[in-house]
Amino acid sequence: MKISEKVKNSIVFYYKAVLLIFLIPTLLVPCVSFSYKLMFVMLGAGAILLVYDLFSKRIFLKARGMFWLICFMIAFAASVALNFKTALNLNVTSWGYTAIALLLLYPDSFNKTKERSLFELSVLNNIFIAMTTVLSTISMGMFITLYHREITFGDQRYVMGWSQNRLFGLYSNTGYMITALALAITVLQIAITKARGKKIGSLYGFFIAYTSLFNFMSMCMENAKGAFISLFTFVFVAVMFSVAKKIYKKKNLSTVKASLVGALSAVIAVAILFGAITASRKGLSYLPGIYSSLSREHNVGNNVNIREPEPTPEQKEENKITEVEIDRNIDESYGFFTGRTVIWKFGLEQFLEKPIFGYGPQSHRDHFIVDNYLRHFHNLIIQIIVSVGAFGSVFIFAFFAIMVVYLLKNIFIYIKKDDKYYYVFVFLFAVLAMLAMNSMAEVTILFIARFAMFIFWMYLGYIQVFADDDKKLKTDFITEKIDMLLVNIFNKFTGKSKKDEK
Repeated sequence: MKISEKVKNSIVFYYKAVLLIFLIPTLLVPCVSFSYKLMFVMLGAGAILLVYDLFSKRIFLKARGMFWLICFMIAFAASVALNFKTALNLNVTSWGYTAIALLLLYPDSFNKTKERSLFELSVLNNIFIAMTTVLSTISMGMFITLYHREITFGDQRYVMGWSQNRLFGLYSNTGYMITALALAITVLQIAITKARGKKIGSLYGFFIAYTSLFNFMSMCMENAKGAFISLFTFVFVAVMFSVAKKIYKKKNLSTVKASLVGALSAVIAVAILFGAITASRKGLSYLPGIYSSLSREHNVGNNVNIREPEPTPEQKEENKITEVEIDRNIDESYGFFTGRTVIWKFGLEQFLEKPIFGYGPQSHRDHFIVDNYLRHFHNLIIQIIVSVGAFGSVFIFAFFAIMVVYLLKNIFIYIKKDDKYYYVFVFLFAVLAMLAMNSMAEVTILFIARFAMFIFWMYLGYIQVFADDDKKLKTDFITEKIDMLLVNIFNKFTGKSKKDEK
């Protein structure tokens, strides 16, 4: 195969890699002024690839459950059109980003061999892990020095460094759970490396250890409940099915009993992780004090010729290494969900006013609620029903239900077999579960151009490459009919005959 042909066949993969590289800067405060320009470039490139696929292989029609996704995108477009007087540009852009995720990244990931998928996942994982490691290192430096700065862009105020007793670092929002997801993907990457038959050398092992340490410390000090709960979900799913596999093989139990033992082990693992996070946060809270104390000693050492008076007891007390306050300043009236219940209630009220087609995903940005402008409804389910109404919700909820049943069924099939891809499948499933859980507090996998949305749909495609069940859904035959209809339309439009097509 010529090099040019290889590039042509892998062009969407290169697009994914560049997309990830572009996505991270869009989440950083220093890049907020031009982040949208970066994403518009990627949106345009994705649109070109989608149109090219439409007129060539039409891969987007061949992925599992695509009938439901196509119907959802049509309903989504109808909602945007019906609400053209409100935030039209933003809603159209949101439709475009969602189309790239659902109709380009997901189908392309599905259409791979297992070995090719392992290679692509390895590259994408390492890009993400490396970038987050750099950012977490910078973030921890900001925490140790208690660096703080505020920037206003448009109608939004952003903070960098240490603020409100939590670590923002360079991120514009700690709710993006970047560091927590990086930890999960690091575990996935280890499984992929082993499945590829490669050893983890000393240099790569150091990189894995370093990235795990700094991403973990940064995540602890970010103190985002959604990130913690999402990581707990990853650990629970990963440990549950990993232990179930080992128990089934050794004890010859049924898959159900083995899974129950795995679930018990997962609860213990989550409890240990919770304790580790709590203890780490307490220990890390002394780092700024230690740094400050060392800085004072260094300055004194550089001024050895200056005679300092003996410190008073009060000064000794002031020089004592103390911990920084690490409990977030949250209005008590917001409750455990930090004001989200107010937003959810408002979302349900809005849905009842326009229950059929909804408003479009960006139509409530001018609403001021819970001391801020409403960017989204902080819950995927509510965001869906408000954005596309009951008409569009039926299709996307049906797709998600089908995927959950399909993937769980495959896990139980895998437990009974000796397969080197088992842990890759399980950890991919755990990453998807993690992102789905986070979507109960944030809107991460639909509508909004966040790294989490693109990763979710890419990985949802890749996990099906490792699935053991290749049976078609009944609705997949409908998409085949749609494909044939498009072929006939294009043939008539271009003047080609069926004979020429062959």
